[in-house]
Amino acid sequence: MMEEELELWMRDPVECVRELMGNPAFKNFMAYAPEHIFTDEAGTKRVFDEMWTADWWWNTQNDLLKGATIAPLILSSDKTQLSQFRGDKKAWPVYLTIGNISKEIRCQPSAHATILVGYLPVAKLECYSEATRSLAGYRLFHYCMLKILESIIKAGRNGVEIVCADGLVRRVHPLLAAYVADYPEQCLVACCKENRCPRGTVPPDQQGSPVECLLRDVDATLQTLDEHKRGQEPPQFEEDGLRAVYHPFWHNLPHCNIFACFTPDLLHQIHKGVFKDHFVKWCTSVIGEAEVDARFKAMSDYPGLRHFKNGILFVSQWTGTEHKEMEKIFMGVLAGAVNSEVLTVAHALLDFIYYAQFRSHTSKTLNSLKSSLQTFHAHKDVFIELEIREHFNIPKLHSMMHYVESIQALGSADGYNTESPERLHIDFAEDAYRASNKRDYVEQMTLWLQRREAMSMREAFCMWVNNGLVAEPDVEDDGNDVEDDGDDDGDDKESESDTDPESYQQSVVSHAHALSPPTSLVTRYLVAKKPPFKNISIERLHSDFGAIDFIPALTTFLRNNLPSVNILPNQYNRFDLFKQIIVTLPPNRYLGDQVLTNRIRTTPSVKPSGQKRGSPAHFDAALIIKNLKDYCEMDGVLGLRAAQVCVIFTLPRQFGMYPHPLAYIQWFTPLGRPDALTGMHIVSRSTRQCRRNSAVIPVTDIARSCHLMAKCGASIDRKWTSNNVLDLCSHFFINPYIH
Repeated sequence: MMEEELELWMRDPVECVRELMGNPAFKNFMAYAPEHIFTDEAGTKRVFDEMWTADWWWNTQNDLLKGATIAPLILSSDKTQLSQFRGDKKAWPVYLTIGNISKEIRCQPSAHATILVGYLPVAKLECYSEATRSLAGYRLFHYCMLKILESIIKAGRNGVEIVCADGLVRRVHPLLAAYVADYPEQCLVACCKENRCPRGTVPPDQQGSPVECLLRDVDATLQTLDEHKRGQEPPQFEEDGLRAVYHPFWHNLPHCNIFACFTPDLLHQIHKGVFKDHFVKWCTSVIGEAEVDARFKAMSDYPGLRHFKNGILFVSQWTGTEHKEMEKIFMGVLAGAVNSEVLTVAHALLDFIYYAQFRSHTSKTLNSLKSSLQTFHAHKDVFIELEIREHFNIPKLHSMMHYVESIQALGSADGYNTESPERLHIDFAEDAYRASNKRDYVEQMTLWLQRREAMSMREAFCMWVNNGLVAEPDVEDDGNDVEDDGDDDGDDKESESDTDPESYQQSVVSHAHALSPPTSLVTRYLVAKKPPFKNISIERLHSDFGAIDFIPALTTFLRNNLPSVNILPNQYNRFDLFKQIIVTLPPNRYLGDQVLTNRIRTTPSVKPSGQKRGSPAHFDAALIIKNLKDYCEMDGVLGLRAAQVCVIFTLPRQFGMYPHPLAYIQWFTPLGRPDALTGMHIVSRSTRQCRRNSAVIPVTDIARSCHLMAKCGASIDRKWTSNNVLDLCSHFFINPYIH
């Protein structure tokens, strides 16, 4: 009889909870009781973001004695590859964090709010036959998880006294609330086959339909497993697609419905699964590979946006970032190349993807999320009519049915994304493995991590004593370090005055109007303290920046804003120019507390010189405030108009003093109603007397940047490139998915 000896490395999860609950660094980011948050006084519009604002905590709190405090456990596990290029060394870490800590903190690796509680054995199980090896792996996983969580059973029922971060002693009940895992691991935890829904009991041949998927019942599942163990062969065993795991680790966990613990997996289910692995392939079959590549290559430039200069067909390795970059521009790729039904499906799917990523939800956004999914299912049969699909019984597609109920129960999906544990693999698995001698590496990894954890605790203590823990702002980065398919288009490096944060000057302007006193918007912008382009002549403004009507546009601005100035601009004047302006966007509660900024570039082309490659010109588009009243009172783009920003400059002193830099822009046509199929506004170049309609405005009128995507027919003009499409194309879509 063959045997295989395995090792399970673990630590007590109750002590991990004690450490997290008592960490004074988390004092300002900790909650001890559930809350109901509403956006209106009547209490009809509820907010779902943190775990303590959702239903699970409320419902579970009612099942406990008065005065009890819940520590919602969030577990995650994921097998990861350690060796590169050769070997098959793997690790299977299990992570633990608690829902009492704000998701903005617990998702930061540097905050150390997630603890490694164990390494599961990665076994080949060669002592089993090939037919029984898979089931043995299921049982081994549950046995090990039962050993790790054994102390949680008693602590969850009776509670344990813990000194919390605020100094108070509470009786804390650690209860399993959420399990973050990809689809195969969810099926492993749920003891079901990998063609089934781990949350519900929908048959495999109905997963592509918008049918109601009833949540699996824990007691009924345990009873079915017990009957199967005693040889009774219950019909529910096969109907529910169960595996013969008779002692799942969750069977004795108090107040735990393991099937409701599975959270949305945005990375594997949405970005990589439904979108990249399925929907992109379907649409490519409709359009053709060559046409899809041509459209991606000719996509207009935007700061921070990945440009697929070689198309997408020959990209060998994809990451979640690339999937998100494709989603931002995919409507522009499809528009004109597919029929109205396919566009409707694409519009609904992308809306669902973006709603699902909201960091804070309301009843309204959840209804929109549900409506987008209903529209997708109502029109998806177009791919069957086009003979691209035969059915839609795809488990990841079915998982979208559970997003709304999961968000209502546990909070917004961004707090449970599998990107977070995958990032932790670097700290808790890959770095530790590299520090070992690659033999008996798990023991060395644990010792190395123990020493590193001690140093991290010392460092965190010193930081807390000096400054306290600060939530790292999630700033939208649209800087120059964005990859461009591995190759740069040229030397697009900024001067020292553009890259050094200390060299920026910040200005704040409040937009308020007497007609609506309660409403005010604040425009914040950053420009370099010293303009990098000095003494630029009118001739260069014409040739390098395309500012053909600079003098008449500036003259009009001076007459309207500085009427007392008698000197008017002429061809002999010179101007100091900026390379870019950074505009801070107004806060958006659906995107959390992150600081969003837009970078608008006005840089001319640079010719190749020696070994240095040249770089194309970058004159970005922006949305300009045309009607301040409408912009302040209404949401969306009302009161705004698109324009291309060509020059950002300071007004020379001989023309008077103006407190802000100015911008020379070229208008696009006013915004009308969005296109019914795509949901995007369509604009074209605005002309006056057969010339581009131009103006000079203060930069405080710039609301935000915008991305213009070329509107074309079934086949894109192969002469169009990312660098010239704004000049050659006549009509454009304003991209609503870019921010």
